[in-house]
Amino acid sequence: MNQDRYNGFLAAVSKYGFGISSSSSIPLYYQLYLILQRGIRDHELAPGERFPAEEAIGDHFSVSRPTANRAVQELIKQGWLVRQRGRGTFVKKAVPTQLSLLSNALSLADEIGKPDGYQSQFVTRRSIESSRDDAAALQIEEGEEICYMRRLHTLGERVIMVCDSKLPLKRFPGLETATFVNGSLFETLRTTYSCHIRQAERCAEAAEILDIEVAELLGVPLFAPIMLLNGLAFDDDLRPIEAMTAYVREGISFKNLIVAGSSQKGDPQNKICPRTHSPTSEAC
Repeated sequence: MNQDRYNGFLAAVSKYGFGISSSSSIPLYYQLYLILQRGIRDHELAPGERFPAEEAIGDHFSVSRPTANRAVQELIKQGWLVRQRGRGTFVKKAVPTQLSLLSNALSLADEIGKPDGYQSQFVTRRSIESSRDDAAALQIEEGEEICYMRRLHTLGERVIMVCDSKLPLKRFPGLETATFVNGSLFETLRTTYSCHIRQAERCAEAAEILDIEVAELLGVPLFAPIMLLNGLAFDDDLRPIEAMTAYVREGISFKNLIVAGSSQKGDPQNKICPRTHSPTSEAC
């Protein structure tokens, strides 16, 4: 890669208007990572092209070489770049992780299609007292026992998202210790508790990570950008039985197929949801 291509790439990504600020709550290296990643996403460099040296990146953005190095390491870790011994660092030819989003799926795990290498594991699962927001979402009494579970979803070695679920234990006694059928929450509800999910709602919004544990599980700093999915699942009587919040790591894309004229009575209806303070607001 010649000097003109280096300069062209760095000049292009400088125009995105992000700016790097030492007073920001987001670490310098991560601010730089986001800028460089944007350039790759927008094809300022073609797959297989050599990436600028860390020294050049540091000089251009007036940051230290360790900061530039950490930003480049993050790009490598997230699958945007590949380092070849003795040759340098190159834009990776393989596309970043893409998951299908199926509009007629009720379970989030079913929604993303469970591609090869997909796994889900519990971070925690226990009984807790419902908060006011939990009670309102699940239509139960405040303080009533609910099952709270946090699961980590991965694809190969890459973290995809962290998903929180809350369900009423009066309806599903013992769920906090139950063995899941085929590793599926909804299949367990159907098989063990004779509860059939009729409808599920999902709202997606751009957000920042405010939970320290979620940030650590996703491997990103606090206040890093994420996609936040909030939702409710309903049984045959349209009673809410699960309140869900999923924190999807930046760099994960979803693909949906919409067929004209395919909507039928009973199909899920899509709509734009306004941002709210409560993840289970009726606005969704």
